[in-house]
Amino acid sequence: MKGFVISSWDFSSGAARQNPPEVQKLLAENWYHCQRDAAGLKDWLLANQIPDAVVDSLLADDTRPRFEKYSDDCFLVILRGINLNQGAEPDDMLNLRILWFKGALISTRKVPSRAVTNIINRLEQGGGPKSLPDLLQAMANSINGIISGFLSPVEDTLNEMDHNVKAAPKELNAIYSRLLRLRRYLKPQRYVLEDLIHADIGVLAGYQNHFKNCLDTIVRMNESIEFYIDQVNLYFANLNQQQAERMNKNTYLFSVIAGIFLPAGFFTGLLGVNIGGIPGVENPLAFSLFCVGLIVTVAIEVIVLKKLRFI
Repeated sequence: MKGFVISSWDFSSGAARQNPPEVQKLLAENWYHCQRDAAGLKDWLLANQIPDAVVDSLLADDTRPRFEKYSDDCFLVILRGINLNQGAEPDDMLNLRILWFKGALISTRKVPSRAVTNIINRLEQGGGPKSLPDLLQAMANSINGIISGFLSPVEDTLNEMDHNVKAAPKELNAIYSRLLRLRRYLKPQRYVLEDLIHADIGVLAGYQNHFKNCLDTIVRMNESIEFYIDQVNLYFANLNQQQAERMNKNTYLFSVIAGIFLPAGFFTGLLGVNIGGIPGVENPLAFSLFCVGLIVTVAIEVIVLKKLRFI
C-alpha cells in the first residue's frame, strides 16, 4: 500500500475487509484513510480523476468545519475533534476531512485521531461499521463521544463550585479558555450536520435519523458549553464582587478610624507648635487633662457615628 495510505478497507461484501498492501486504485465501497501531508497523496487523488478544487479543499492546511456538495456522488465533510495525542492540549483541535467520491470514502488527517483509531481497532477485531454510510456516521459519533468525555470532568468541576467548593482561578481560566476554543469549532460543526441532512444525498437516505441524532448530540454539547461558560463567568463575577466588597469594607473601616482620630490629630498638632501662650504649660496636670479630653472627644465621636449608623 502506498505510504500515504494509513489504512484501507473494503466494504463491498457487507463486512469490512482490510485491503492488501498492493491496492493502488480508488475503488467504490472502499475506505482509504490517508496522511494528509504525505508526499504523493495529491498526485494519487488527481490520478483517480478527483477534481483539482476538491483535492485542494481536502488537503488545505487550515480550514473550518464545513460541508460541501459538488455533485450527487461527491461531497466533502470537514469535522473538528479533540486532540488526545501525547503532549498536545485537548483544545488543540484536530480536523478530519472526509470525501465521498463515486462510492468511495477518503479520509485524511495530519495528526492521529482517537476517533478514527477506535474505529480501525473495532474493524480489526471483526466489529465496527458494515458499510461506508455506517462508517461516516461512526466517525461523527466517535468525535462527539470523545468531546462529551472531555466535557464530563469540566461539568464535575463546575458542579463542585455550585456546592461552595472553591476552585483555583488558574484552573478555571484554563477551563474557560478551552471552552471558548471548543465553542469556536463546535458551533459550525452543527451547521455541517444540518447541511448534510438537508443535502438529500441518495446514498445516505436511510441514515437521516442517525445523522439527526448526531446533530442533536452536537446541539446538546453546544448548549452545555454555553452553560459552562456562563457558569465560569458568574463564578468570576461573584469572586470579583466579594473582593470589591471586602476592599470597600476595609476602606470604609480605615476612613472611619481616620475620622475618629482627626480631632485628636488637630489638637495635638495645634498644641505642638513652638509659639508662646499655649495654656497649661506651667500646670503639671495639663497633659493628663489633655489626654482625658481627647479620650472624651473620641468617645463622643464613636457615639455620634453609631447613632448615624456609620459604624
